[in-house]
Amino acid sequence: MASIAEIRLGEINAKEDLSLRLGDALDVKASIGLAVILFLATQSAYLLDKGLPRLGIVYQIFSIACVVLAAIFSLWELWPMVYVLPSPESPEISHRIEELRAHYSAYPDVETLAAEAFMDDEIAWAAKRIADNQKKNRKKSIRLELSFVFTGGAVVINLLTVLLSLRTIF
Repeated sequence: MASIAEIRLGEINAKEDLSLRLGDALDVKASIGLAVILFLATQSAYLLDKGLPRLGIVYQIFSIACVVLAAIFSLWELWPMVYVLPSPESPEISHRIEELRAHYSAYPDVETLAAEAFMDDEIAWAAKRIADNQKKNRKKSIRLELSFVFTGGAVVINLLTVLLSLRTIF
């Protein structure tokens, strides 16, 4: 039967995996958003090239500002970040195991006590990695949200420009 520490370690490892996957999901969303942003930039250039009434030109200036800000936040979100990953081959791990064995050497169940203490260490290390990675994901999420807000603004402005253009035709 699994010990409580083993169950906790399994849960915390699952949370760590989820925090890394969240970073990947945010990057995918930002990449899709960037494609939309590029479409909106092309659309704004097209609308300006077609000759708009003064109000349409004003709309497009605001749209272009939104597109530029959306692109900046999207690219900033996509900027590579170094996530903290476990490193089982680290010499610190071997050193810690030896420290624990030496610490519990006076007890008959040295390996069991050292293994339990090491599992507690692993849980603490994983919790620290998760906290660091979540902090990075929060920053990425805020940037993605800002990119979305400005992209949405550009969409609305471009739709208003199209409606304005239709009004002048009819």
